[in-house]
Amino acid sequence: MSLSDELVRRLARQAGVSPTFTDWDGSEKTASLDTLRGILDALGYECQSDAQTRNALAAFEAGAGVARARFVTARVGLPVLPPRGAVAGERVEIEYEDGEKRTVTLLEGAQGAAALPPLERPGYHTARLRAGEFTIATAPERCFTFRDLSGGRSGWGLAAQIYSLRAGVECGVGDFGGVADLARASAGRGADLLAISPFHALLGVPERFDSPYTPSSREFSDSVYADPALALSPELARKAQDGAGLKASEAGRSVDWRAAREAKLALLHSAYEAMSDSPLRAEFERFLGQAPAPLKTFALFEAIRADRAPLWDWREWPATFRSPDAEGAKAFARDRGEAVAYQIFLQWLTDRSCAAAQDIAKRAGMRVGLIADIATGLDPAGADAWARRDVLLRGLTIGAPPDPYTPPGQDWRLTTFSPQGLAASGYAPFIDMIRACLAQVGGLRLDHAMGMQRLWLIPEGMGPADGTYVSYPSETLFRLIALESWRRRAIVIGEDLGTFPEGFREYLAEQGASGMRLLRIQRQYGGAWKPPAQWTPSAAALTATHDIMSTAGWWKGADLEGEDRQEERTRDRGLLWQAFREANVAEGEPPPPETPRKAVDAAFGFIAATPCQIKLLTLEDALAEEIQPNTPGTTVEKPNWRHRFTQGAETMLSRPDVAARLGKLRPSRESM
Repeated sequence: MSLSDELVRRLARQAGVSPTFTDWDGSEKTASLDTLRGILDALGYECQSDAQTRNALAAFEAGAGVARARFVTARVGLPVLPPRGAVAGERVEIEYEDGEKRTVTLLEGAQGAAALPPLERPGYHTARLRAGEFTIATAPERCFTFRDLSGGRSGWGLAAQIYSLRAGVECGVGDFGGVADLARASAGRGADLLAISPFHALLGVPERFDSPYTPSSREFSDSVYADPALALSPELARKAQDGAGLKASEAGRSVDWRAAREAKLALLHSAYEAMSDSPLRAEFERFLGQAPAPLKTFALFEAIRADRAPLWDWREWPATFRSPDAEGAKAFARDRGEAVAYQIFLQWLTDRSCAAAQDIAKRAGMRVGLIADIATGLDPAGADAWARRDVLLRGLTIGAPPDPYTPPGQDWRLTTFSPQGLAASGYAPFIDMIRACLAQVGGLRLDHAMGMQRLWLIPEGMGPADGTYVSYPSETLFRLIALESWRRRAIVIGEDLGTFPEGFREYLAEQGASGMRLLRIQRQYGGAWKPPAQWTPSAAALTATHDIMSTAGWWKGADLEGEDRQEERTRDRGLLWQAFREANVAEGEPPPPETPRKAVDAAFGFIAATPCQIKLLTLEDALAEEIQPNTPGTTVEKPNWRHRFTQGAETMLSRPDVAARLGKLRPSRESM
């Protein structure tokens, strides 16, 4: 290796870009120099020549890589490391979040660095030194957990895709009205939580495929999920529904997203107009007068996008519209106030719809209620990228390395926060995102939780296999999650399925975030299933996820092609049924593939027998339906994110077979 190459690799290590990494099979891989240079350049570290690389290294050694924002995080009971420039012996005024003040003396910490004495109170506090003031985000030692809420007892819940549900005002797509119905119905059967698919705002462009995990914004919601019943009387809802021609979209088992979105937005516009004669108008006007700046910015983006259709990608707009501060955008905000107000109304109604569903869940007896899902990345053509490009990755996309299921690797075509952008902004965008997602729910699921520690990043123009891992400040991010979790008394679940670094699951558990233990992959050496007693108590136990075939479909082999895989599935059925019998949740011979319900029943009993604090079952499994909501690595090739149930929640859960299946789960509230 030449000296020039070694300089680039040294700079990469300093910047948290991995020159080498461990592949899915345990082998060591080396990232190419083109990959390292592409990522480093995109992160702001020029290294196309030796001189540039040496300059970047010198900047690191001088401390230029340290966050310039006056912001640090800490844990309750541990010393606080202030920004550079603090001197041991200096007197520091601490102002707590509630306004109380006290003065402390900087101590000499490790390797001669100054340190503040431990703070015993969680919150966002201010410290004032001679060199200026800085914020100390002081977190509890871990996140709030289900057992904190339940007094140590376990609980269970269902997981559902919002769009798949039926509700009173039907537009061809489920909404928070359907979520409320399912929360009420499942709570009546002992459930403590309801995990729902992401409801982030999507671009919703008819010409392209939109996954709920490709959001335009993670701070705001998709108005297609607003419950019109909260803004319309039943009579007006029926008239508006008929007037918009919505009947044709009611009966299908699959969401026609284009038709459904058009129908729903037409209905919501009717609700907005009808509100002029309603007491709701005054309530909305009060909200409008106090709307926070980020909401106004998002509404401005949506209004401009609607006006400039079909140019839905802001990067194709004239330069005077490509940021909230551009002259064209500011003029639009002045001249088209009603269009912006309508977009604010849509967010207001969607937020009320989510809050109403959460309120129904809690009133029905759920301890947690709704669990929202936070996507890993963002659509670079969306609202957050338009408004906050300074804190997002540019020239890089998120993906996944090659593995046995996707040998070429994956490029998700998404962006997200950059490590440098977060640090320079004092982590404000991350805090805003967590607060927004927690505002009306009782918990969060972190999709691809490993992204808090590292992400597979790919330079634009290169293939998915040409990326490498880039480190993220996981301890800082989890401290902020823990702080917000306790402030809201909201639980946190981290999706830790797939390829992840050694020790990550244990790290997640230490943070108080429940990992996910999926029945399909809880196997031991030799292929046998791990007995329930050996499952991780702090984790959430699952029968399936939205990315795999339901249990009934798996047992039947509906996800398979090829004789070899069918033979392998036959062996796996036998091994799983053996595990069911050994756990005393099944007896006799395994059912044939074409009649899988006994296997689904046994899977529920098996999950119930684990010590996991949360048992989380998909609605598809509760109904023993052969459905896979999403097939990873595909878009239009499969009917992804489109299936719908034909009945309402109470009707579905009242079926004798479903009631018996749910009855196998450990009742949580009744055991208190």
